[in-house]
This record gives sequence, C-alpha cells and structure tokens, in this order.
Amino acid sequence: MALQALCMKCRVDNKPQMRDMNDVVVYLKKNRYSAKGKCSVCGGNMFKFMNKETAEANAGEKGIQEAA
Repeated sequence: MALQALCMKCRVDNKPQMRDMNDVVVYLKKNRYSAKGKCSVCGGNMFKFMNKETAEANAGEKGIQEAA
C-alpha cells in the first residue's frame, strides 16, 4: 500500500485531492515524524505528518532521516 497525502496542485472544485506519494523520505524532527515526496499524478511536492508506526512502515531502505 502506498502512502497517501493531500496534493495541493491536484484540485477538484478547489479542494485538494488524496494522491499516492512517490519517492518518500521519512524525517524525524522535534519528536515528530513526517514524510516528503512527489505526487504520482502531477509531480508536485507533498508533505504529511504521521505517527511512529506509520513512519517505520514507510521508511523503506533509507530509514528514518534526522532533519536538521
């Protein structure tokens, strides 16, 4: 299952749409987990906060990165 987040570029009736995120990188900063990636439809930047379990499941081979 791919990680989904709101894409601000893919809008229908001026509402962001849930899209799959490609090239996911998971970060840990100030005890909060987040993911950055690209929209699978338009290629726009995407961002999502998540809990520890979801972050560990989506970290992949890169693991969880410490953000500066």
